[in-house]
Amino acid sequence: MRLIAALLVVVSHTFPLAGQPAFRISGVEDLGALGVSIFFVISGFLVTGSYLRDPKTYLAKRLLRIEPGLIASLVVTVAALGLLTTAPAAEYWPKAGLYVLRNALLYPATYELPGLFQAVPVAGVVNGVLWTLRLEFSFYLVLMLVRGRLPWVMGLATGCAVLWLVMTFSQPDWAVERASRIAFLVGRNGLLFFAGAALQISQARIPLWMGAVSAVAFPFVGPLALPAAVIGLSRAGKLPADLSYGIYIYAFPIQQVLAAYGQLNLATAVLSVLPFAAASWFLVEKPAMALKPGPRPAA
Repeated sequence: MRLIAALLVVVSHTFPLAGQPAFRISGVEDLGALGVSIFFVISGFLVTGSYLRDPKTYLAKRLLRIEPGLIASLVVTVAALGLLTTAPAAEYWPKAGLYVLRNALLYPATYELPGLFQAVPVAGVVNGVLWTLRLEFSFYLVLMLVRGRLPWVMGLATGCAVLWLVMTFSQPDWAVERASRIAFLVGRNGLLFFAGAALQISQARIPLWMGAVSAVAFPFVGPLALPAAVIGLSRAGKLPADLSYGIYIYAFPIQQVLAAYGQLNLATAVLSVLPFAAASWFLVEKPAMALKPGPRPAA
């Protein structure tokens, strides 16, 4: 399910990064928003299970899951793009160092590097997905602060749902202003994350038929249907490699390079990111996850 979500984001970004209109589902939203939404539901569900198993090692596990792959991708990005930048080395490399540092710290995120992507449709943006990692990690911290207690988590999900509904109907142009954009994204994604967390804490079992019905209802009620749809349609199991995170953090800069050379399409976007995602999993993410302390989930 995570792999599907990551590929939805890649497909969605391909259109605007190539200068084409976004691909939308029944006039409701684009595939990228859907992919990110799926990520937040699954994340809330799984990381809450991690917290409940061992609260003492929870934060260390979350850092080991996010940071090694992220830092590696940032270093690879600035090193590779250093060969393409039109900026002088004396200007590029100090800014590149700050780019790695700020984005590795999550909260002072930055999206630009000197001399890059000035003539592409989405100008100046190196990696436009980094904001989601900051928001997700914030939800990790909130979950820890409320100690994974169901009443608090339910209250957070409800509050986020109300915020999302208010922003949806009172601020249709929410993306224009920074404050309204933050409020909308916190409301929408918080609803999804904490709903997934509540399903984990309550040990609710969503039958397959309810997941299917919720998926059919999604175009009509939007994110409100996604927690039941995602958890209801998901089934336990693992692929030989989890490429979802690597695809997610590498795809945007790769797509920008392809756009700069006029070679961006769905096939080139997906095929170009897969080797980076595989390297990220086998060389960075999997070894880092082996260092996680505490108990592991049952098979």
